[in-house]
Amino acid sequence: NPWAQPGVPWGGECWVCARARPVVHVSRNVSLLPPNIDLEQSNCQHQEGVCVDVRVCFSYTASPASYSPRLVLEYVLDADTDRRRLGQAPRVAFLGRRPSDPEHQFSGTVELPRQHVRACVTATFQLQDSIRDKLRPIAVTLAYGIRGAGTPRRGRETTLPPLLPVLSPQQPSTHRTEVGSRPRPLPGDLGGHHPINLQLHFQFCARLGDADFLPLPRGEDGTAIFAMSDQKDVALEIQVTNLPSDPAEPQRDGDDAHEALLTATFPPELPYSALRPYDGRDKPVVCLANQNGSQVECELGNPMKRGAQVRFFLILSTLGITIQTTDLAVELALSTISEQPGLEPVVARARVVIELPLSVTGVAVPPRLFFGGVVLGESAVKRETQVGSAVRFEVTVSNRGPSLKTLGSAFLTLLWPHETSNGKWLLYPLHLELAAPPGPPTACSPPANPLRLALESSGEGDPAEEPTPGSWWVPAPAERRRNVTLDCAQGTARCLAFRCPLRSFERAAVLTARGRLWNGTFLEEYLAVTSVELIVRASVSVTSSIKNLVLKDASTQIPVSIYLDPGAAVAGGVPWWVVLLAVLAGVLVLALLVAILWKLGFFRRARYALPAVPQYHAVKIPREERQQFREEKTGTIQRKEWAANLHQAGDGHVAPSSA
Repeated sequence: NPWAQPGVPWGGECWVCARARPVVHVSRNVSLLPPNIDLEQSNCQHQEGVCVDVRVCFSYTASPASYSPRLVLEYVLDADTDRRRLGQAPRVAFLGRRPSDPEHQFSGTVELPRQHVRACVTATFQLQDSIRDKLRPIAVTLAYGIRGAGTPRRGRETTLPPLLPVLSPQQPSTHRTEVGSRPRPLPGDLGGHHPINLQLHFQFCARLGDADFLPLPRGEDGTAIFAMSDQKDVALEIQVTNLPSDPAEPQRDGDDAHEALLTATFPPELPYSALRPYDGRDKPVVCLANQNGSQVECELGNPMKRGAQVRFFLILSTLGITIQTTDLAVELALSTISEQPGLEPVVARARVVIELPLSVTGVAVPPRLFFGGVVLGESAVKRETQVGSAVRFEVTVSNRGPSLKTLGSAFLTLLWPHETSNGKWLLYPLHLELAAPPGPPTACSPPANPLRLALESSGEGDPAEEPTPGSWWVPAPAERRRNVTLDCAQGTARCLAFRCPLRSFERAAVLTARGRLWNGTFLEEYLAVTSVELIVRASVSVTSSIKNLVLKDASTQIPVSIYLDPGAAVAGGVPWWVVLLAVLAGVLVLALLVAILWKLGFFRRARYALPAVPQYHAVKIPREERQQFREEKTGTIQRKEWAANLHQAGDGHVAPSSA
């Protein structure tokens, strides 16, 4: 009742006619040929590449059956919709598309003359070259509609035009289908995708040359120790493998890893610099870094084949490392679109040790010294020339790294062997001076020349002074000791530590130390020694709050050979007291020899035995009848025969008388 409508005046004429649009049901069928893509086989008809044909067929039904108008459907094919939804570039491009269509779309129309009549169209798309995502399927979405179904009515007409049909709301006007790559079957398997087994191994290395690398040493906890000296870079060795976890069951895992990537994130102190292959025969790895070198992505393979391994070096710059840097952490993350559970990022760590690139060298001028002259007490020495032979030590400290003024307080310590273990002067210090450009020369502490001796002007070209002539007895070579080493480290000498500050030390600093041998000590203690070796030690120390600051090979030792002056040993001759002792010893030995010979009877005279008197049977003759008595009375002495025979015999043997 038109008059029952609000706002309609009574008595007016208004007629409303309600018309219904016919509803059609469109059947669609989308097929992709081939259903699986073989990425290694070209199948395009007129060009190289991998192509896929998309065939779409339409038909419709409506009620009543007598309603069978001609329909024109508009359709749009959209490929790789999932990647575009993520903001990534599509992997395909349609061939023969309209100029207004983007490369991933194909649009057109299809005419359906009546019900139950099927009409088909075909579109072809080609895969882009060098695509990385080869595992995820390519989704193709079909959207369609009836042409002119939404066209508004044009003005007021006297006759009503026929109504266009509409699509059934119970049926979606889109359709989705997918096409994927053909999987490669594993050994012992009939086909299908399986989990992969990517394993990452890494270690920090020192770069010795352009292609020579040496692994860094590790601490007790296994962390690499990077000794920062004058190196400009450090290398991180990367090795990724895709091997079956169990060789006995290779079908469990180890499939091809599609779109395998390594993403490395570096700290600001260690940016990415370059890439070096492990072996020139391997397939090169492509790495792309961002602008500041804080992150790099390396493509390991697409796919990374089963049983493959990739090994390369990431060269990292050390210019950003400062003295406050204590450790380095590089995050390494493997990613792939293949299936591998538990693939988590790992962190490669290295502990930084600031190693000062200092080298200490020293030389003694002259390297050989001689002692001689006379022995003078300490109170009798007033000038340096009375001490002994002069020597000059030159210690050079070279620095190849940053200036030491930013690292703390640096000192050069000189261990000066000034006296023997029994407290006698050994090497007397005269003057020490440190020249460290660009600063002025500085003195060392404690001050040298403790006896305040009068110093002589000396230069680098001054000849060594000869010892004062003197006479000294030298023991025989068999009685002399071969050599003696005087070193504070061995406890054979006592050292005086001179500390010289290295302020504003940049490249090189030279310490010049002058001293003299104390002749009296060497004449008294080392006269019976073939040679004496005197050791002077020098080292550099740094006092800093930096805990990871270390010094390596920042010390040296300077040997000096000392001998007795040959002229003093020859010119003096043998002392008189030595001769006196030798004479007394000779007399004593002679007396002892005489006493022994006398005791043995060597000096007794030999005595010969008297000749034997002939023995007869004794007959007592009276005195009056004896011949002697007769001769005494008469005065006539007669010679006896036995006496004459005794005188004639030279051997004292008396022959027996015949009477």
